[in-house]
Amino acid sequence: MRAHTVSASALLRFLAAATVVAGALSAPAHAQTTAKSAATLDVCENAATGKWVYSGVVSLAGASVRGSVARVEYMVQNRVYGTDYKTSYRSAALPLASNGAPVYGFSIEAPALTLGTMRGAATVQLVDPANPARISTFEVVAPEAVCGCEPVKGCVRTQGYWGNKPGVTWPAPYSRTALFFSSGLTLQQVLDAPVQGSGYLILAKQYIAAVLNYASGASAPPSVIDAINQASAFFSGGTTPASCGPGECEEQIALAAILDAYNNGVYPGAPGPCPE
Repeated sequence: MRAHTVSASALLRFLAAATVVAGALSAPAHAQTTAKSAATLDVCENAATGKWVYSGVVSLAGASVRGSVARVEYMVQNRVYGTDYKTSYRSAALPLASNGAPVYGFSIEAPALTLGTMRGAATVQLVDPANPARISTFEVVAPEAVCGCEPVKGCVRTQGYWGNKPGVTWPAPYSRTALFFSSGLTLQQVLDAPVQGSGYLILAKQYIAAVLNYASGASAPPSVIDAINQASAFFSGGTTPASCGPGECEEQIALAAILDAYNNGVYPGAPGPCPE
């Protein structure tokens, strides 16, 4: 059992990301998909029962997702010997409240797996409501995970709260007037800017809120920390709002949906929303 913690200052630098953002890995020839997806897996121990809690999300973005009905099955997999993973547990991933790209979450409590390498994998089916026989199927794989989570504490608030509610004091050392990476905008200007389909701004708003929530004392599952770090790497690469036009940077939109679920207090294993 290994705990996963991070200091607030570490949120603004890149660490090895454990959130995978990927396109379609497989799909029938008759039903191609342009979906982009991101999957996470967290594994925590329930000391009271001795079992492990397996949880995570799958977020979807891309042209084929819009207007489709999604069915998501999540699989917790383990590899003890060789190169093949064995599916140990399955669970339907259900829709979570989201202001952006669709997000599906799951959480199950089950016996601990034999020591080895754990990962998550999800099978996604996108059904065309106008033609139910037309189904796009693909798989997205979450990265390897270890058992270990910090205790759930605190509560979270949305990017709208941090950006728009009067009289809100930001946690140190963050300032509304500080510049946001290479954007040429302050953090407040990023929160105020209309997204107009920009994957850069969609991700930036959720990233700022997630960093502020964590710095304010809210805990975060390891996969949320990794999503924050992956976003930081994207912004640190010299990107600007002009780097993502409408319909572009779908990977960043999928990543933003993970942080959106965290900021809305619906991410499995993370704190709930603060009372207003």
